[in-house]
Amino acid sequence: MITHVIFDMDGLLLSTEPVYFICYQRAAVEFGLNFTFELFESCVGMSTADSARLIDHYFSGKVDIEQLYKRTYAHFEQYIREGGEIDFRPGAKEAVEFFSRRGLILALASSNIQRWVDYLLTKKGVKTYFSVITTADDVNKPKPDPEIYLTTAQRLHVPTENCLAFEDSVAGATSAITAGMRTCVIPQIKQPDTFVREHAFKVYHSLEDIYPDMDELLH
Repeated sequence: MITHVIFDMDGLLLSTEPVYFICYQRAAVEFGLNFTFELFESCVGMSTADSARLIDHYFSGKVDIEQLYKRTYAHFEQYIREGGEIDFRPGAKEAVEFFSRRGLILALASSNIQRWVDYLLTKKGVKTYFSVITTADDVNKPKPDPEIYLTTAQRLHVPTENCLAFEDSVAGATSAITAGMRTCVIPQIKQPDTFVREHAFKVYHSLEDIYPDMDELLH
C-alpha cells in the first residue's frame, strides 16, 4: 500500500534546467568555450563527478572543471539574488497539493544542495508540504545510486515498497527503482533508457497526466 510520496525537485517540480543551461553557457564563455545544449543534455541526471569527466573530455582538458562549476554556481546565485523566476513544471504544484489532500506523507529527494533546495521550495511556497527533505549534502553516493531514496525512506520510517517516487531523469528514476520504490517518470530533457522503461510503473508526458492511475495505486 502506498502511504508516502517522494518527489525529485529539479526538472520534476521546478523547471530549473533551462536556467542551469544558461548559467553553464555564461561560465563557459568566460573561459572562451561554448557549452552546447547537446553537452548539457548529456550531463542531465549525472552525478557531479561523472558530468565533470564528460565535460573535461568534451573540452579536451582546456578548462579547470572545478572553476567552471564555481562560475556556473555563481551565475545561478546571481540569477536568484536578482529575483530571477523559476517556474513550476506543468501540474507540479497541483500534484503536491493532490497527494497532501489525500493524506499521504510527502518527502523530497534532490541531487541539489540543501541551501538551494530550501531557498527554491520556500520561494515557491511548497516547502511546508514535505515532512522530510533529503539533498546531496546528506548522502555519499549520488543518483543513480539508491542511497538518497533509501535514506529518505529511513527518515520517514517507512518501507520502500510503501513509497511512490516521481522522477524526471534516468539517474533519478534508476535510483528510486533500485531502492525498491514504485516509480513514475516524467521526462523533461532526456528520455528514459531501457532499464527505466522496463521497471518504472509508467512514463508520463506531464504530471497533469497521472491522475487516472492514482486511485488504483493508492488503494
